[in-house]
Amino acid sequence: MSSTPTVTTSLPSAGLPAAKDMAARDMMDATAFRRQMDEVVARIPMHAIRSVLDAVEGAPSPNGERARHLRDALVDHFNRLRPMKARRLFTSLFEPFLVDDPILYRSPESVPALIQRVDMGGIWAALTRYAFPGLAAEVQSRLDAMAREAMLDAVLASPDAMVMRELMRKEALDFLYTMVGDRKLTDRFLALANEEAHHDARLRTQYLGRKAPIDSDLLGFVRALLEHNEVLVPLTERMRRDIEDMQGAGDPRSAEVDCQSALMVGFVRRVRDLGLPFRDQSQVLAWFAPLYGLNVKRRYDVFLRHVREHGGPAVRESHPLLRALLCHFNAACTTIREVVDGMFGDMDIQDGGVLSAPAPTRALLHEAVERFDRALTALSGTGFLASRSTGPALRAELAAVSRELTGTVMPALAARLQAAMNARHAPVPDHEDIVWLLELVWRWGRYLGNAGYANPELKSLRLYAVETGRLAFIQAMKAEPQEKPAHRMAHMLRIRRLMAAMGETVDGWISPVSQGLHRVVFRYLEDVEKIADDEWAVIDAFVASVRSELSRSRNWQSADFVDILRLHEGRRRGEG
Repeated sequence: MSSTPTVTTSLPSAGLPAAKDMAARDMMDATAFRRQMDEVVARIPMHAIRSVLDAVEGAPSPNGERARHLRDALVDHFNRLRPMKARRLFTSLFEPFLVDDPILYRSPESVPALIQRVDMGGIWAALTRYAFPGLAAEVQSRLDAMAREAMLDAVLASPDAMVMRELMRKEALDFLYTMVGDRKLTDRFLALANEEAHHDARLRTQYLGRKAPIDSDLLGFVRALLEHNEVLVPLTERMRRDIEDMQGAGDPRSAEVDCQSALMVGFVRRVRDLGLPFRDQSQVLAWFAPLYGLNVKRRYDVFLRHVREHGGPAVRESHPLLRALLCHFNAACTTIREVVDGMFGDMDIQDGGVLSAPAPTRALLHEAVERFDRALTALSGTGFLASRSTGPALRAELAAVSRELTGTVMPALAARLQAAMNARHAPVPDHEDIVWLLELVWRWGRYLGNAGYANPELKSLRLYAVETGRLAFIQAMKAEPQEKPAHRMAHMLRIRRLMAAMGETVDGWISPVSQGLHRVVFRYLEDVEKIADDEWAVIDAFVASVRSELSRSRNWQSADFVDILRLHEGRRRGEG
């Protein structure tokens, strides 16, 4: 008996398509959620990402998958904005010494013991071209892989990253020593480094003409930092902490300068105890501590004290301390000229143009004028302004800066100042710029006057401004019956603010017999619920003039005067 074999066909399970559909839906949901997390994370400020990530990792979440997507989005967003990981790792060798100072970009030569971040970027670009291109690519690839799961800061501090950084340090140091004997290679290296640094610097600041070059002296300092990195970094970090702690101690300024100067002396000794390379006083390394205080902490007062008391007779024009101070002074002068020329170059003030000073321009020019004063004070204190060798060049810089003030700034300011004071119904569009420039010009003129370069034109501008302001204020007090008191008050406050920028007051121009001002003050005291502080200043000055008038004479207006005095006293008691 033969039997027919039964073929059993394996039919697909009815539940399998449903499972696949569910998995596909879950994947789509996860993708959509991740996309939403990317959009949310992109709106978080960079400074807050670390705290948000710590909160996500530290909080127990009922939905671990969604928490993981949020964490990954945070990490990706943070790391994506830092693509040059190998460069960041290498430059961490120099972190305590790096500054980003747009004013010192304009130094005529490299500043002793100063490394700008843009300069280090240029040196890195040249090193990856000529010193270790293969190693740099390998380090970048490994860091990219490590940063897929962790924040870049943690990756760069890991033991593996430290090993890679040490390899790059040794390769860079060997190359820089080898390059000293090859003039052509050195020229190519410096050309590439300077091109990259200048490009980055132009992106970071306005009106930059030429930039301080990366030269063999700067490469020598970089080489020394690479060679002695292990001892100099902790010492510099300690010096930074001590300077900041002393600045926050609340000491009087003179006592703080004494303490900071003593601190510098102590660190000079500690640096020179490191060995022979640090004891040659003609070299930058021997003066590393005071140069750090000048270049990084910008303590001109402490630097001056150190040079005068501890520099010794060897401080001459070629000395690293004086060269650095001269670079700071020249950089401040050049910045003032470049920013003024750039800011006023496209303005045709005489034909109705207005001032335009964006916040970055204001900050740059303000800092340049302040640094100009501090560097000039330090140079005068060391006697180099009166020196036969350095004095003529310094006085030529002072004359050039004075010409910018006299020939470019003051004519434009005078034209706009008159327009601002006579703007009866609404402020001119550049009112805030005019106030800022007035304050800056008077500070600038005071600094030049202290150096013996007072401007007769500046005194004339002051007299003109005060007389123009007086006439405008008298007109502003004349309130017509149909005018709103708030409009008259606003006009008077604008003039008052312009005068205050020059250190002048309008109180002497306030007349107790001005019917218009009497009407404005009466309406304010009677009807305005909330009176601002600057409005109170005008009202109080008017009331003071009324009291003075009543004490001198009794005229037909005395009843009105008494009424307004009583109203003023009642409002003041209510405000109190």
